Amino acid sequence: MRPFSQRSASANVCFENRTYSVARGVFHPAAHLSGVLFATHLADREWANRRVVEVGTGCGLLAGVLADRGASVVATDVSTAAARCAAANLADTSVEVRQGDLLDPIAGEYFDVLVANPPYEIGRALRPRYRSPDYLERLAAQWPSVADELVLAFPTDSAEVLDHVGFDLTHVATLSSTGRDLGVFHAKAS
Repeated sequence: MRPFSQRSASANVCFENRTYSVARGVFHPAAHLSGVLFATHLADREWANRRVVEVGTGCGLLAGVLADRGASVVATDVSTAAARCAAANLADTSVEVRQGDLLDPIAGEYFDVLVANPPYEIGRALRPRYRSPDYLERLAAQWPSVADELVLAFPTDSAEVLDHVGFDLTHVATLSSTGRDLGVFHAKAS
């Protein structure tokens, strides 16, 4: 049995015992599959008593999984619609949702872990709301200033992009899908 389901008639994603509504214009973690694959990976890890920031939360799926496992979570998104959607989905949790660009909403704060499932639809025609041409470069340069560790999901067939933009990551897992396999990458701040 899969840990999630998607109801095609509505914009909902169910993961474990929680239903996430996905507002129009918000990244859909089941339709794109990477969100659900990454959530499944994170669900199998220990998060209790860790302070985690999720950058680019979308509907809040990853933040919800982390909070359900005992993490203290701040979830951010540049999209006002996504921040509202995540806040509504996570209203019964301790997750703090903030709206703003990349690391701006957490300026001056420090976390144990930064989790990100970046917008990585490289080389495809994109809808403008998912486009962020310098997201990876800015994240690679800035993440060590806000967290001890980085956990990032990215397609394995495009992983060379991560090196190209300045990340120094270790590939820790490959999550197989019917489309592109998703890699999970890890780094520690020096």
